[in-house]
Amino acid sequence: MPLRTSQSFVNWFSICYFACAIGMFIYLWANTPVIADLWTSLLDFAFNIMYVVIGALLWPGTLLAMLVMGFY
Repeated sequence: MPLRTSQSFVNWFSICYFACAIGMFIYLWANTPVIADLWTSLLDFAFNIMYVVIGALLWPGTLLAMLVMGFY
């Protein structure tokens, strides 16, 4: 016989499950030097890429604004 449950129970269980997973990840990040160094390096790399991409997208608009408005 299949176990029947409600959608709201599944939703709450999923929320709690992922909250616990995030909590465990934060705990390991704070208390495991290798994981902390690795993830900090990866996040730093990701943010550097993000800044480069944003800069690459913004410089044409900035250049156009300077050309249109003059170099004030």
